[in-house]
Parts: sequence; C-alpha cells; structure tokens
Amino acid sequence: MTEAELEILSKSDLFYGLNPSEINFLLSSFYLNVKKYSRDDVIIIQGETYSDLSVVMKGNVSSEINDPSGKRVKLEIFSESSLIAPGIIFAVDNTLPVTVTAETNCVLLSFSKEDVISILQSNSNCMNNYLSLLGNKINILAEKIRLFQFSSIQQKIAGYLLNLHKKQGSDSLIIPYTRENLADFFGVARPSLSRELSRMSDAGIIDIDCKKINILKKTALKYLLDGEILD
Repeated sequence: MTEAELEILSKSDLFYGLNPSEINFLLSSFYLNVKKYSRDDVIIIQGETYSDLSVVMKGNVSSEINDPSGKRVKLEIFSESSLIAPGIIFAVDNTLPVTVTAETNCVLLSFSKEDVISILQSNSNCMNNYLSLLGNKINILAEKIRLFQFSSIQQKIAGYLLNLHKKQGSDSLIIPYTRENLADFFGVARPSLSRELSRMSDAGIIDIDCKKINILKKTALKYLLDGEILD
C-alpha cells in the first residue's frame, strides 16, 4: 500500500491509534480489494448480502432507504476513512437495509469478514476500536429513534439540543455534525433545518456560532419540545 493510503487508514475508526507502518505490517498478509466508482453509481443495493467491510479511501458515499411508496430517505454520508455498515457483516441476517451510492467519484477498500476477524484477534487496539464504533452506532440509532417521536423540526432541534446539553453539561454546545449531516440525522431537508434554526436564533432562544450553538433560553426549548410552535 502507498503511504497516502496507509495515512488514510490510520484515521479510520478501525485503525485509530496505529501508525502507518504498524498498519502496513498488520495488513501485509491480507488480500485487499480496491474498487473505483463514479458519481451516482450504486455501490450496494438495499437487500443485498453484505459480507465484506468497506472503507472509503477517497470521495464520499451515502446510504439511503427506499420506503414502499418509493420515497428515498438519506441516512448518512460516509467521507474519507469512514467504515460502511461495520456491524452488518457480523449479523445473522447480513442483508444490507440501505442502498449505498457514490456521492462523488470515490475509491473503496474492502476486507472479507474472515480478514476483519483476523485483524481484530491479532490487535487488541483494533478490537477496542471496533467495539467502541459499534457502541457509538447503537447510541446514534437510539437518539434517532428518540427524535422520531417528534413531528416538527423545531421539536427535533429542541430535543436534540436539550439532550446534548445534558451530555456536555454546558449551554455552549459543540455540534458534532455539519449542517447537512445534521439534516440527514433528523431526516429533513437542509434548507428546512436552516430555516428553523434561523427562526430560533432570531427569537433569541439560541445563538449559532459555526459548529457551536449557545443555548440562551433553555426554558423556551422545553416549551418547543412540548409542542409549542415558534412563529
């Protein structure tokens, strides 16, 4: 592997904490499958068996669900060094519940399930990284399910910010998502999210500062969560 490729892998959740030379030694005995895709290419179709773990080496890919009515809901954007659906390969039913599409021209590196098991068994750091990643995925899914109960975007924002306030213990919140990723997390369009955030900012409930949101009126967020509508 090239130094650039090893550097990308060192930033991935699987190999975090390992330097490029350690990764190169660890992977020296494994077969690495590299595939290139053009923008809008369908990489994996919803319902297909997912038996290899893929890592994004270049570009961006997205996952989306098609409901029975044909509506597409974008769930997640995977950027460089991201692992795609790391838990599915170990599921009894390892059919992928989403369709994975190339958002840009991209390159994916894949490991077989057997190779992933060998990597985890041979390196405790990788094992810890992988288990932590799966745990974080469960927490994110639980939060999405919690927010799903709220019908309005204002309620989703209020619920998310209040929960983040509880976790971070501060009125000055660090948002771990871009605006686009946050919109995908809520399952809403980015313009709609931006519009509601602006309304809440104009009302003096929050103050938006790049990737930080400062809560100015916590009580007002609770009112929104209870269903009050901000005009």
